Amino acid sequence: MNQGLSMVEQALRTMLESKRRCWYSAIEHSLGQVYLQIVNKSMPVTLSTMVKNIGFILRNVPSAGTKAEEHFKKAIQVAKEIGANGILAQTYLDLGLLHKAKGGIEQARECITESVQIFEQYEAEARLRQAKEALASLK
Repeated sequence: MNQGLSMVEQALRTMLESKRRCWYSAIEHSLGQVYLQIVNKSMPVTLSTMVKNIGFILRNVPSAGTKAEEHFKKAIQVAKEIGANGILAQTYLDLGLLHKAKGGIEQARECITESVQIFEQYEAEARLRQAKEALASLK
């Protein structure tokens, strides 16, 4: 797990250095999703995998929510700057799901509503449906 995360972080640095801001935003979003999966415990992990990756788990699980939020916010900032609305909308949705998982229902509602508005504007029907379902689940 450490090796995989290191490779993604290296790709992130490379995109930043090469000024490929769209890819940078996408990778920040992806890193946020990794930490969101940890928060949601949506990745099944066997005991042997846990033993092999104990260092990664000890370093990253307790702060996964904070790390996810940091990566999502960076992705949002860059996506806004460059007009990458697809990444922007999906990141707002995922940030909303993170807030929901952490119990921040009002913050979740704000982020997911923003996501819905962007998806509506760009007629991304499948993603829009997903965002509307997430928003409905908050009620």
